[in-house]
Formats: sequence, structure tokens, C-alpha cells
Amino acid sequence: MNKTYQKTFPGVKNSGFTLIELLVVVLIIGILAAVAVPEYTKAVEKSRVSEAVTQLRNLLMAQKTYKLANAEYATDLTLLDIELPNINADNHKQFSTQDWVITLMIHDLYTSSYNAFAARAKNGKAISSGDYLYGILLTVPSDGNPSWRCQLNAGNPTVPAICRSITNSADGTMQ
Repeated sequence: MNKTYQKTFPGVKNSGFTLIELLVVVLIIGILAAVAVPEYTKAVEKSRVSEAVTQLRNLLMAQKTYKLANAEYATDLTLLDIELPNINADNHKQFSTQDWVITLMIHDLYTSSYNAFAARAKNGKAISSGDYLYGILLTVPSDGNPSWRCQLNAGNPTVPAICRSITNSADGTMQ
């Protein structure tokens, strides 16, 4: 028996979604989003790390070229034959991009080795707290064989969780 609020038309079957079916679909979408968002965040950070590694590799190659010509590494970034963005006008040992602040750490008298640290930044300013407080340390000893490491900051070798997920290593060592 048809009720007045259940209008049916002859030959047409009532085909709609029930509330339970809609809730199940929303639940499945929520579960997929909960899995996808952290992976997306990790992928975005990996792409940012590749930018830092590219900048550090460019610096490494320019330093090697400078050392071949001068028998020591450059203590001033403006001496290198490379175009570096936003070089710090005060000490010429730092430059920055949108996502990184890269600092050359080299002693003025002991120029046979150096470190360069790419600190994660936002709008060209180094991040000082939060989940993205980490950086990439490039160490070039006097033998010239570089090593790469993702860590908290240049003076603190702690490996944050984001470094472990980006490098897939417990100690933050990069290939």
C-alpha cells in the first residue's frame, strides 16, 4: 500500500542511495585521505630536499673548480664561478632560496676542508621550530670525498623523523 509521502510512478523503480551507503562511501574516502596526505607531504619534502641537494652539488662543483685553480677552497661565495641566489651581503658565506638557507662553514685559515648546511626555510627565512626544522649537511674533508646527512641543524646531529622518512635511513645518511 502506497503512503502519501512515497510517490512512485508506474514503471519506474525507486533507485536512490540509502544513508548507510553514503556514510560507507564517506568513510572509505576518509580512510584513503588519511593514508594519502602523509605520503603527499613526504613526497613534497623529498622534492624540496632534491632542490637543496642540487644547490649543494652546484656549490661542491664550483668549490672543486676553485680548488683546482687556487689550491684551497673559497671562503667567500662571490669568488666562485657560479650564479648563486640571494648571497648574504654581510659575510658572503650564505645564500638563500624560497625553501632553503645555505651556509658555507669554512675557516679562513684552514681552507682544505669545509661544510655547507642547507637549513629548511620558508620564504627565504630559516625555520626555527616545528616539523620542518631540519637540514642537509654536506661535509667535504681534505681528501675531497663528500658526505651527505639529513639532521636537525649544523651543530646538532639529531636525526628528526622527517629525515628518517626522506632518507629511509635511521641515521639520516644520504647517498
